[in-house]
Formats: sequence, structure tokens, C-alpha cells
Amino acid sequence: MKKILAIICGLLLIGATANAQSGLISLGVKGGIGASNYDLSNAAGVSTEGTASWHVGGMFRTNIPVLPIYAQVEALYSRVGGKISIAGGVEQDTYINRFDVPIVAGLKFGLLGISGRVFGGAVAQANLSDNFSDISSDIKTESFVWGWQAGIGADIRKLTVDVKYEAGSDLITEQTGAPSIKSTQWIVSLGWFFGGGDD
Repeated sequence: MKKILAIICGLLLIGATANAQSGLISLGVKGGIGASNYDLSNAAGVSTEGTASWHVGGMFRTNIPVLPIYAQVEALYSRVGGKISIAGGVEQDTYINRFDVPIVAGLKFGLLGISGRVFGGAVAQANLSDNFSDISSDIKTESFVWGWQAGIGADIRKLTVDVKYEAGSDLITEQTGAPSIKSTQWIVSLGWFFGGGDD
């Protein structure tokens, strides 16, 4: 699955580069920070605390002609996590290193020279490494999950800003009695488009 995601991202970036001069497609880079945590269920005696998260990578946007609609795909290296506390005194700061591919669609509107946006969509998450085994060697995490995200943004010429919420599906492989652990985060990101776009 990781190889398939890498091939898809590579083909999309090649296509974006070839067509950037048309004004319909914009290629850029982005990065940002967030506040990540876990959403737990079936986890009696377990609590969590949030921690800082970050991401960096590339993006491209396709603007739909005439209509104020766009689609955007990103390829990001991300680090999320949180502190997990288990009754009995076990506490562990956990992390997950991921390759994320958000695929969103949005609506644009102009206001005082700024292009505002609202958007939402799916995000493919390939987990590259984590330290859940430090809590218990019996905990096994999924290598690939789907999530979703939604948010608002603004564009000022080639600069783009996003504020969004993201949640994923269960990180833990199916095990008898295992809790459901879902990664969540609030994200603030900045990006810069090299060509095309709304300028």
C-alpha cells in the first residue's frame, strides 16, 4: 500500500508540474503544526493527554474553470501522538510517524482581496513507525488507515493558510479486548504555490 501511495503521488506531482503554466493547476510546498491526541473507546482505566504535532510536504491544487470549486491533494510526512495513562501508574508518551495523503475538495469565495475557502475530504494514512510497543508488546498497530478532515483556509496570492480538524480510523489491529484508539488533531498550516493558482 505504501508503494502504491508513493506511485500515485509521484504521478500526480509530475502531472501538476507539466500543467502548472495553464493556471488551472498549482504546485507548492506546505508545513505546519498542530495539537494531537487520541479518541478512545472500550478503554476502561485509560486516559490521554494531547501533545504537539507537525507535518511537512508538498501539495497541488486543481481549480475548476468558471466555478468557485477546487480539489487539492497533498503528500505529507507527519508526526502525531499523545500521552497514554493506564490505571496502575503506567504512563507513556507515544508517537506515530506517518505518510499522509489528504484528498479534499472545497469552495472558494472572495472577501477584501483575500480568497477564503471551506473544504473537506479523506486522508490516507500510512503508519511508518510508532512506539506503542513500549506500553505493551501485545499492542499491534495498523500499517494503513483512512481518516477525514475539514476546515477553513485563505489564499493571499501564492500564500495559503489552513486551519482544520482531522480524525482517523482505529489504529489498533483487531485483538480480543483491545481498546479502540483513533488519532485526532487540530492543524494550522502554511503553504506557498510556485506557479498557476489564484494570483
